[in-house]
Amino acid sequence: MKIKNISLVSVFTSLLVLGLTISAYAAAQSDIPEAEFTFPYIGNRVVIWLISEVHLLFGAFILGTPIFIVVCEYIGMRTKDMRYERLAKEITKVTLLCYAFTVLFGGMFAMFLFALYPKLSAYLLIKFFPIAVGVYSILWVTESTLMYLYWYTWDTLGARKKGLHLAMGIGVNISGFLTMAAINSVASFMLTPPKPVEGATLWQLVNNATWIPLILHRLLGNVCFGGFIAAMIAGYMSIISKTKEDRAFYDWQGFVGTLIGMAFLLPIPIMGYIYSLEIYKYGAELGVYQMSDRLSMFYEINGILTGVLFVGANYYIWLSMKRITGAERFKSIIKIGFIVAFISNAIWVIPRHFIATMILEPGMGYANEAEMMASAELPSHLAFLSLMPAKNIAVTLIILVTLLNYILYWRALKKGEIVWGKIDAMADYVLIFQSFTVIWLMAFMGAVRELNRKFYHVYLHIKDYTVDAFSPTLAYSSVLTTIITAIFFALLSFAIWLMLHKEVAPSK
Repeated sequence: MKIKNISLVSVFTSLLVLGLTISAYAAAQSDIPEAEFTFPYIGNRVVIWLISEVHLLFGAFILGTPIFIVVCEYIGMRTKDMRYERLAKEITKVTLLCYAFTVLFGGMFAMFLFALYPKLSAYLLIKFFPIAVGVYSILWVTESTLMYLYWYTWDTLGARKKGLHLAMGIGVNISGFLTMAAINSVASFMLTPPKPVEGATLWQLVNNATWIPLILHRLLGNVCFGGFIAAMIAGYMSIISKTKEDRAFYDWQGFVGTLIGMAFLLPIPIMGYIYSLEIYKYGAELGVYQMSDRLSMFYEINGILTGVLFVGANYYIWLSMKRITGAERFKSIIKIGFIVAFISNAIWVIPRHFIATMILEPGMGYANEAEMMASAELPSHLAFLSLMPAKNIAVTLIILVTLLNYILYWRALKKGEIVWGKIDAMADYVLIFQSFTVIWLMAFMGAVRELNRKFYHVYLHIKDYTVDAFSPTLAYSSVLTTIITAIFFALLSFAIWLMLHKEVAPSK
């Protein structure tokens, strides 16, 4: 697919979404009935869930990778290391096709939302019309235009006026950040609308309790996401590379991507705490619902997968040590650190009670709630493992072990010599596995944020009276998240192959 065709798809889809939005706003001025149509087999809610999550994953990709791209181009300009230039250019090619996918799924999301939930769509459009039609549309067109200009002028303007070319890239990132901030105002409003909603100004609707925390949390998450996806691209390309030069380059790219991903993963839990704190301050019942009640086991999965990312990163560092001469003396230390990280992760995710809620429900097989609690909790002598002091120590150890391993890696580089391309073949699959885990985790926790609204479209203000207003189980949510991840992973893999398979040099 040619780059020009991709840009045309983005333009036409953007115009379609804008037209649908204005039409829906016009319809919203009249009294429109609730939709009677139910999507066959899976229902309206699951359709919206699938399309919106895939759209958000591509949105995270096209927000996170331009930051990664511009930084790499700048480093390449300053250091004259052409690997950074090649890395930035190849990731940009994949990002362009992902822009088209983002707009495509965004258009599908808008159409299905207007068709299946017309009253909710009308309500949100009336409340946020200047944001949805004015600010968001202008920012999106600006971001897309700058992104395509950034690509098309790479070999001409980039060669003569690198500073101006970098300024375009910075413009892409600024407009992308503002686009995310604008649309996050709607998402955060649905969970924490101002009190009271009636009579609130547009700024009060936008600047609700969780708007800023959500922006910060997503910004860090998207850059982390972009780093791991860059590493995934490296893993793919390394597997199909036929020359030593290509294998060396993609080995280096995999390490850089993982380093960026891990660097931004470290502060994400802090942003998560801040975000949760604002939720508790807004309504304590929301915080209890997500941390100690129906959604508590969802956070267990979050902890497990985050720990898997740390363990995987430490395993990758251990594999990386094998291509550094004289690094053998550090291997035993890294193995010990790996064991400490694994045990710490286990402590981090141990709950006090191994049940989703503390309410006795039909069919559970217990005589009363006391019997249920006694049979599904940690033994008293191990209860301390479920308390925050133990968990904070565990999290601290995981972070310290990871930092220590990276320090040992840099020390090994100073003492020895690295041979790029000589890493264990297993490292490529570790990079792909890490990226799959990040994709699954982002899709899963995005759903958890929305499920926190319980039976409301807009919490405590617009109740969901449809047949799809149910609280999905952990198993149900996990299966749906896996399907979403598989769809995104397949489309992203296709984009990588389509845009980069010609970049691999033929074997000599």
